Amino acid sequence: MRKGGVVALLGTAVGVGAGLVAQRSMVNRRRRNDPHAGEPFGQRRGVRARMVPLADGAELFVEEAGPLVRRGAVFLHGSALRTDVWHYQMSGIADHRLVFFDLRGHGRSLPKGELSFTIETLADDLEAVIEEAALDEVVVVGHSIGGMVALQLCSQRREWLGDRLKGLVLSNTTYRPAYDTSIGGAVVSKLERVVRNPLDLVGGYHERIESLRRIVRPTDSIFLAVSFAAFGPQASAKQIDFTYDLLADTPADVLFDLIKSYRDYDVTDILSEVTIPVLVVTGTHDRLTVPKASEYLAEHLPKAELRVLERCGHMTMLERPDDFNEMIGRFFDDVLGA
Repeated sequence: MRKGGVVALLGTAVGVGAGLVAQRSMVNRRRRNDPHAGEPFGQRRGVRARMVPLADGAELFVEEAGPLVRRGAVFLHGSALRTDVWHYQMSGIADHRLVFFDLRGHGRSLPKGELSFTIETLADDLEAVIEEAALDEVVVVGHSIGGMVALQLCSQRREWLGDRLKGLVLSNTTYRPAYDTSIGGAVVSKLERVVRNPLDLVGGYHERIESLRRIVRPTDSIFLAVSFAAFGPQASAKQIDFTYDLLADTPADVLFDLIKSYRDYDVTDILSEVTIPVLVVTGTHDRLTVPKASEYLAEHLPKAELRVLERCGHMTMLERPDDFNEMIGRFFDDVLGA
């Protein structure tokens, strides 16, 4: 190798090393100054827990907080998460009954069942939980794909609107295929269509992929990637680690199922018919579902209120728990009664 090539190679190595040192320094600094470092994420449980079996062999893990009454709120988490993500809500919101459940295939909701993993199927699951919990009046709180499922339920059960289904809280969610309303939506959607068939083919080898995932260990680069994609600039390091752990625990086949489920989702045409109160929540730094999606929902849902949290990303209920709980608590009081 020529002398100039050696010098260039050494320079590249030094640059990469300096970059890794800088990453480590940045991550360590965020961990040292983290006000949520002592939070027992993943350890807070509801006061009533059970499994709800479904006809296709799926089982849904359900847990609750609050009094056992016939009106309350049902919480749906986002893709590749589980009920633990409602850490700051599970301790209770005033005196309301709160019902949390893991989407099929997520967390403790295993097996995932034989039905196709679609938004329609997840909406049927939501209906099954509402029925099993014997809720006569309900507000559905949906984060990310959970909000998509909540809107799909409105489409499938329009006779419930205003009668049984009293309101919605749509947090960091969308009304179209999720690719369209992520950052760089047009490019992401085009890329997804190009790689769709190869991706589905790869998904058929999910067991091998699962084996490879067990080898992967968290790194500073992964930490920064999750931080950038899902959180605002001042997010807690412990919350970022916790979110990565939830993503890593979700089975590979469910991840591929989720990717497919986004493709044909579109409830644009029914938004004007959802005439119940809706609280729409987003963050200024949400890159997974850009704020414009929430703005569109607020403009086209007849009784919607938009709340935008400054310097907050996709995980609003974790990043700004006090503001989030205050907003939904007031909404529950208005819609369900104090």
